[in-house]
Amino acid sequence: MKFPLLLPFFLFCLCFLAVPAQARVDAVDLYAEAVMTADIPELEKLLAPNYWHIGPNGHIQDKAHFIESIKSRQLVVNHLSLSNQRETRIGQTRLLTANGEFKGVSTPPHPQGLMRFTMVLVNSQGQDQVVLFQATPVQPTTECSDGNCRIK
Repeated sequence: MKFPLLLPFFLFCLCFLAVPAQARVDAVDLYAEAVMTADIPELEKLLAPNYWHIGPNGHIQDKAHFIESIKSRQLVVNHLSLSNQRETRIGQTRLLTANGEFKGVSTPPHPQGLMRFTMVLVNSQGQDQVVLFQATPVQPTTECSDGNCRIK
């Protein structure tokens, strides 16, 4: 009977399939987490040298000023979530748009709530880095679930 010979193979396959694959954490998720936890070392790695941050109030900051605003607690992000993500790639560059929620405290104050997020990421030496982050306040509409929110 061949069943005893197949048993070790069957057990090996069962164990192999039961172990979850190690998922690669996306730079977008790492960015959101680093901003919410004020993880400055992670932001230093994630943000490209030519990074631009355009906040929901239209204020533009380069990498150094953005990191300093988080470090000095002029910007405290309590919640940043991105949903309904759409992306396209051009070579080593990713353009991502998403709906999401932003809640935080800042000087000067930022609008809060539903936003349209735009991110540009570039793959540099095998690691994605954020080049641009922009948050635009939007109004909830029936089309918003499809990503087409009305700008405030």
